[in-house]
Amino acid sequence: MSKVTLTRGQKHCVFCRYWNGTIGSTTIQILPGGNAFQFDSNEKHSCFKKGRGMQMTALQECPYFMPRYDD
Repeated sequence: MSKVTLTRGQKHCVFCRYWNGTIGSTTIQILPGGNAFQFDSNEKHSCFKKGRGMQMTALQECPYFMPRYDD
């Protein structure tokens, strides 16, 4: 397991509404201040936009990105 910290505005699968359906990340934690998140970079889930069998890691990016969390 490798913990990574990213800010809210970055376009990675961990922040995408298509990644793992309504559940999203199972390891994400909001950090104090509310603008940064920490999560396990090895986490993998299905992308519901690219195809149900397509496993994407938390740090991947794609052109279908749709933010899960409001700014």
